Amino acid sequence: MNDTALFDELAQLAARQIGLRIPDGAHDRFVGILRERTAHLCYASLKDYQTFLAGRQATAEWEELARIFTCGETFFFRDHGQIDLLRLRLLPELIAQHRNDKTLRLWSAGCASGEEVYSLAMLVDMLLPKRDGWNILILGTDIDSEAIARAQRGRYGQWSFRMVPAELQQRYFHLEDKEWILDERIRRMVTFRVVNLVGEPFPDLASELHDMDLILCRNVFIYFNPAAVHAVAAKFAATLREGSYLLTAHTELIGHPVRELESRLFVEGVVYQRASYQPVVARPVSPAALSVATEVWRAPPVARPSVSLTAKVPPAAVQVTSLAPLPVALNDEVLLKESRAHADRGEFGLAEQICHKALAVNPLAAAPYFLLAQLAQVKADLNQAKECLNKAIYLDSHFVAAYLELAALYERTDDMPRAQTLRRAALGIVRGMPNNVVIEQYEMTAGDLTQWLTQWTSEPTEDTSKSDPKKLKS
Repeated sequence: MNDTALFDELAQLAARQIGLRIPDGAHDRFVGILRERTAHLCYASLKDYQTFLAGRQATAEWEELARIFTCGETFFFRDHGQIDLLRLRLLPELIAQHRNDKTLRLWSAGCASGEEVYSLAMLVDMLLPKRDGWNILILGTDIDSEAIARAQRGRYGQWSFRMVPAELQQRYFHLEDKEWILDERIRRMVTFRVVNLVGEPFPDLASELHDMDLILCRNVFIYFNPAAVHAVAAKFAATLREGSYLLTAHTELIGHPVRELESRLFVEGVVYQRASYQPVVARPVSPAALSVATEVWRAPPVARPSVSLTAKVPPAAVQVTSLAPLPVALNDEVLLKESRAHADRGEFGLAEQICHKALAVNPLAAAPYFLLAQLAQVKADLNQAKECLNKAIYLDSHFVAAYLELAALYERTDDMPRAQTLRRAALGIVRGMPNNVVIEQYEMTAGDLTQWLTQWTSEPTEDTSKSDPKKLKS
């Protein structure tokens, strides 16, 4: 058997075991990973490695492959639109629905190192501060046992808080030896398990995986092949109670209809609801609790950025830090990769310095400004973040992610008209791209992003989009 056929078989085996989809542009990376694992485990050939993977003893190796191939990068309160949807609509509705039986079952599937599921626990704490008599399950699962172990420790670097208001960070964490330690009270609210969503059967009455009120599965389906997407979504639907919700990343289930799920379209995004449900009319939470949740979350006002989207700023106006001369052969892309690696380790000052080195090598590069904007958000300097994103857009007028990140910043300061203008600009760009082009920063194709932005940028009729969402068939 030639190598091409063998790699195809291994790709099919990965799809069956963990649902892994190998995009066209990732074939070489997949091949490289397989070769590295074959050598690391001292197998004589890829065929021997394939035989091992097909056996019953390969569970840990499949976990390792999933860890290597997928991106476990996450942070607290990721995607403010969806967080607001949870905080202001979905969780209050579920709490109201269970006022009598006092049960609430929430599941973060693909929780990585825990930021998402702990964000969910903090939202519950804000909305339901008095929980005496309540039986609340908040479950975090991931295929990666190492990520689950990190999540259970509840210790995080500053990079995990890059989109979190300082008040919220200080309320639920304390600083100890350069790590932020989660409040033990919140940590105890969460249960963790290692789960292979493709291989493990659920719903399962013998485990926690049944009768869920809410399932979060964001940025997981992007790694699955279509068969795995449909199979796991169907299992999620069967695991939900009637009227309960599945929340995915934007567009992940578009084109993958599940009969038992209805789409509910809100301003903040699409949510999938288990059918046969009558909405709760009662007021979800007390005004006091909702006020606390809103006040804690509200970000501070931000000054208008000094560089506007329409201003024609000459390249000389893009300032860089003065650094020692660099070798001509030094590549700005290599420096940017190095900067990202330092940021991932929490070495933000060094990451910022290397970004400026990259700009010294190539002053017209847009990508370093995008990373500088993220680093500015870590320091809660949203004005600087906006300025860097504006520079990135000036230098690369087709930088879709910069438009969308800048839109998110304006949304945080309640400037929705400007946020919508930026999203429409991003939509115009992605519509001109081939559908299969991947937007790197979001690991999403241009086609998928077009479908999402088309919904996001549509003008709401009157002002009923939050209180009376449209119902659509998924």
